[in-house]
Amino acid sequence: MVEGAGELPVALRVLSAVLLGGGMLVMLRRMPWETFFVPGRAQLFVIATLCLLLIWSLRAQALDGLALHFLGMATVTLMFGWQLAILMVFLVVAILGLFGVLPLAAFPLTVLLAGILPVAVTWGLLRLSEARLPAHMFIYLYAVGFLGGALSVVATVLASAAIYGLFTELAWADVHRDYLRYLALLVLPEAVINGIVITGLVMVRPEWLATWSDERYIHGR
Repeated sequence: MVEGAGELPVALRVLSAVLLGGGMLVMLRRMPWETFFVPGRAQLFVIATLCLLLIWSLRAQALDGLALHFLGMATVTLMFGWQLAILMVFLVVAILGLFGVLPLAAFPLTVLLAGILPVAVTWGLLRLSEARLPAHMFIYLYAVGFLGGALSVVATVLASAAIYGLFTELAWADVHRDYLRYLALLVLPEAVINGIVITGLVMVRPEWLATWSDERYIHGR
């Protein structure tokens, strides 16, 4: 969502880099490498990374420094867990930066806002549903997959708009007119795409979903 960072304060850019560096260290320490090296898992990770790279390359410039595109982070999070999902975002943004699609100055903020934030939203919904809602397949599909896709893009767009509205010379009216008002066009498609993909995986390839459990959602009922 963040395409430019040159107009942002240096202190904010430094802070975002420090937060990203600290977050990556914590994530790498908790990385479940044993699940990554399960036969076929690494290949699935590479394929998913390439798909996410393609999705994020198809972006629409809405305002100077801000762009709109589908995220797909709800699906990635449910497929690989939060650690590998963040690692995938880090790799995708790095590749986009190396190929000039995204300015390298925007690297930390992009990973934080379009990667770690939607991952946190989806993972939080998953944990909340497990703690508070019945262990039902449709809870997983709709309350986490569908709703997670919708809320993740809402959180990312609102956070990006807030940062640019507060820390740049862009007027709030411009941010709303040329960026925020297009959020309505993203929410439903993002939710539907993630919901369809997760539903298809549950029906055909449930073993590709690290967060799915037949015992919990099917046999335990």
